[in-house]
Formats: sequence, structure tokens, C-alpha cells
Amino acid sequence: MTARVLPGFIIGPVAGVIADRWNRKRTMVIADVVRAALIFSLPFVEALVYLLLVSVILESLALIWGPAKDASLPHFVAPGNLPHANSLTLMAVYGPWPLAAGVFASLNTFGLWLTARVPVLAGLQGSEEALALWVDSLTFVFSAVMISTLAIPLNKRSSEPLDLSGAKRDLIEGFRFLRTHKQVRPWLIGITFTFTAAGGVFSLGVAFVEQALGAGQRGFAFFTGFFGTGMISGLLAAAGLSRIVRKDVLFSSAILLAALGLIVLGGLGSLDQALPVAATLGFFGGVGYSTGYTLIQEAVDDDLRGRTFSAVYTLMRVGLLIGLGLFPFVAAAFGDHQLGLGTRVLDLPGSRTTLWLAGLLAFGGGILSMRAIWERPAAEQPAPEHPKGYFVVFEGGEGAGKTTQMEAFVAWLRARGEDVVTTFEPGNTTVGRRIRDVVLDPELPGMDARTEALLYSADRAQHVAEVIRPALEAGKIVVSDRFVDSSLAYQGVARGLGLDQIYRLNEWATGGLLPDLVLYMQMDPGAGLRRVSEDHDRIEREGLGFHDRVAAAYVQLAREFPDRFVVLDAARSKAEVHAEVVAVYEQRSSGGLAPSPAVAPPAGRTSPLPR
Repeated sequence: MTARVLPGFIIGPVAGVIADRWNRKRTMVIADVVRAALIFSLPFVEALVYLLLVSVILESLALIWGPAKDASLPHFVAPGNLPHANSLTLMAVYGPWPLAAGVFASLNTFGLWLTARVPVLAGLQGSEEALALWVDSLTFVFSAVMISTLAIPLNKRSSEPLDLSGAKRDLIEGFRFLRTHKQVRPWLIGITFTFTAAGGVFSLGVAFVEQALGAGQRGFAFFTGFFGTGMISGLLAAAGLSRIVRKDVLFSSAILLAALGLIVLGGLGSLDQALPVAATLGFFGGVGYSTGYTLIQEAVDDDLRGRTFSAVYTLMRVGLLIGLGLFPFVAAAFGDHQLGLGTRVLDLPGSRTTLWLAGLLAFGGGILSMRAIWERPAAEQPAPEHPKGYFVVFEGGEGAGKTTQMEAFVAWLRARGEDVVTTFEPGNTTVGRRIRDVVLDPELPGMDARTEALLYSADRAQHVAEVIRPALEAGKIVVSDRFVDSSLAYQGVARGLGLDQIYRLNEWATGGLLPDLVLYMQMDPGAGLRRVSEDHDRIEREGLGFHDRVAAAYVQLAREFPDRFVVLDAARSKAEVHAEVVAVYEQRSSGGLAPSPAVAPPAGRTSPLPR
């Protein structure tokens, strides 16, 4: 086990650089093929040194494979479905453990049967476990074949030649990012403290069950079974809970509740009392584990995602190693004592006292992780009130009918005698027109995503200063074709720059201004693009995969900000959509909160992202 944990200290940081600098698909396939070959070779080399060496290499390859996989996942899964995907991923890791044990035992028995009946396999006599290892080897071959069929987008640096100095810069950049990011850093601290406590639980579990609960090995098996069942339940429930509770709050709450469960567990005196607490402890551990993965995937740019998840894997192993190696010595140092409580005597074995210490450690990690909640981007906080006016924005993908519905809505407002200012982005100011010419120029296909984001925010800053804010301060209704949420969808998610960075950039550019009402025209991206004229601009010329990611991003924004977002099915007739626009506006502008229509992929598609 030490041979499996130690590579994390050396390979862990480097693995992130590999995931961010090299072709992730090729990295995963090569790692799987090498692991298959190593496992297949084990029965042929009967030496402990070789087993230890293979263990070190296998763990190193796992550390390389994991960040590449986690960094690739957001390219395939809609942002709103990342909690589901992470739950399934973690269930795939932990769920098959009991099944794997059964398969191993069955293959051992089958191998013994084969040695007696198949002459060519007679050499397996006394080494029946070889058959299980060879089957295990085939599972890695299967993984390599499956991954080789996936169209994983290339990360920006994957085409660059191997450059050790560049890799060193990437490593330093990754450490600097983790040290300075005001949300990722508290999450990593919370994960580290929690896994340190988990290491203590695993190292002290047998002694605690025997000494404090009065049960033996069979009792420990029941204990771990309930814990594992609770963890699987937590992984299943994480996605649903994240729709009810903000993910950063859910993450910290899960850690704190798991820590409290561990403290309560340490005070129990019988197995029947401990089993439901163990299940509860596992449940909150599963919720926190899955939610932490999702938070990091959403907050970190694609260029840094591999290095960030490499740090996660490394810190998990560091915490486990500390818990596994240190806590038994702490328990021995505490020693066994008894505490008189009136007529009763409470046994205080060292394992009980140390579990309380582990619970306090995890609780401290949960408290520290809450710092990320206070560091939410300003754009996620409630929008500042406008002095007098009302701000409505129409959002949607290309060809979704925003302009048509906006014109009909403005005509309806003016027929009621309202003072309305109509505007659009980009390009509704003198400065903005110059920016629009550049940002949409189809002759500039190589524009960097950051350059694009900065140009849009520059246009928006002038737009707010010159058009939107003066109209709102004059008490007018402002209706705009696109605003901040376009940048969140197009640059934050579809371009992979990260919502956090785009939030902060636009909060600064607009002075914190956000719409009172966002009407998102939802339509299948392919159908919308077919509506657009043949003279496509630079954004319209992007592939369908890009526009699918934009649609998925809008769905995520609608779920996260229901106080200002309403989703409308733009595939219906113009009259039906207009009637709903009017109804929503009347209810929202009068102070009501109309429920947002169900957010679902357009008809005919099972997912907002390409299959």
C-alpha cells in the first residue's frame, strides 16, 4: 500500500502538467495499454521486488490517467449534468469493490478447474490467481479501445513540442493558481482535511470496532458495508441535492455533517448504534466527494484543469498517508482510559479518542472550505437595484428568433405608452461598432478566446456607460439583444475560459449591472443555424459542437439564476412565444416570480451536447 501511495508525492504534480500539455486521449490510451501489459506480466515474475515496482508504476499511470480523464469530462457533459457524471464516475470506482472480490474468488476457482482439465494450462497449478490477473489486464485493454473511439478535443498546448522549460513553467503556474484562487484553495483544504480524517478511520476502524463497540472482524465487515452503502447513496443523491442547494454550500455542509457524524460515532458503545451512523457518515462523504469534483470542473479553465485535478489526487493521497501512518501512533499515545460518569463507566480506548480528534480535524476542514462561499463572484450575488428603470435582455443561440420577439415585445410596450430604449450587443455605440467589426470578422478565425472575451467586455463597458445606465437612471425600460449572459455562455463555457473569470471581468466592466429579466429563446442549435443567412460571421461559422455547448451553458445559467432567467421554447409559433414573453414580463415587472418553464433539450435530442 505504501508503494501505491508514495508516487503521489513525485508523479502527482507532474501528472497535471502532462494532462494540460499533451494529447489527453493519447495519454489515457497509452496509460491503459501499459497497465494492461504490466498486470499481465505479474504471474510470470515471482519476485516481491517486481510486484512493488509494478505497484509504483501502476499508481503513477493512474495519477496520469485520472487528471486527463477529469479534465476531458466537461467537453462531453452539459454543465448542468456534471454532478450526475461525477457521481457515476465515483460509483464506477467504488461500487464494483464487492463485485470484484466475488469475481476474483470465482476466477481463482475456475483457474483451479482449468488446470486439471486443460493440459496447456497445467502450469497454473498453485498460481490460479494468474487467471484473475489476466482478466484484469483485459479490462484495461477494453478501456483503451473505448477511449480511442472518443473525439476528445485537443487542449491548446497538445500540439506543442516537448519542452522541459515550458513544462516547468506550467508546473509553477499551476502551483501559483492553486495558492491564489480564492475558491479552489478552500475546496482543496477541505478535501485534504477530510481525507486525512478518512485515513484515520481506516487505520483505527478494526481496533475501534473491537475495543469500543465490542464486535470483532465480522462486526467490522458490517461496519464497512454500511459505510459503503451510505457512500453510494450519497453519490447518487449529490446531483439532485445540487439543484436544491448551491454547490459550494452543499460541499461545505457535507464535510461538516460528515465530521459531526464521525464525532458522534466515536462516542457510541455498540455495533447496532454505530451502523446507521456509519451509513450517514458515508452518505455525506459521498455527497461532498462528488460535489467537490463538480465545483472544481466548473471553476477552473480547461488549460489548468489537469494540473488542478492532479493536485486533488496528490492531496487526497497525502491526507490518506498521514491518516494511515500517524493516527495509530496518536491512539497509542493517548492510551486506554476509563471515565466515571456517576454509576456508569465510559471506556476511552485510544481509538475512540483519536476518532474524535479526526472528526474535529474534518470539521476544521469544513469550516475552512466555507471561505469559498464568501468569495463567490460578484455577478452571482443579487443584482444591485436600478434607480428607476427596468432592464430586459433577450438571449439565445444563433437564429433562435431573439430579434423578432424583441421587436414584437417593444411594439407591445410602446402601445401601452411605455418609454422604451432598444439596444443590442456588440456594436450599438461608436466605439462598439469598431469592436464589432473586429470581433465578428470571419477573416480573423485565429482570435484567442481571451482576446474575444476582452473585446466583448470592452464593448459592454461602453454600452453600459453610454446607453444602458443613463436610460435606466431616467426611469426608462431598456430592452437589449444580448448582455452579460452571452459572454458567460459563449466565452465562459463554450470557449472553456471558466464562468468565474468571465463573471469577474464583466462585473468590473459593467459596474455590477445585471438585467432584471433574461428571456432565453431555447432552440435546437442546428435548426437555429439553418435560419441564419449564408453570410455567416466569425461566431456563426463555429462548428455545431461549439453551438451545442453554448445551448448547454444557457441551460446551466437558467438553473443557477432562476430569479432573473426564464426559458422559452422558441420552436413554437411566433404568436405563442410572444404571448408568453408578455405574460412573463407582466408578472416579473409587477414583483411576482413566475416559475421558469421546464428546462429540457429541444425535441429530438437527448442531450444538449453532441453524442
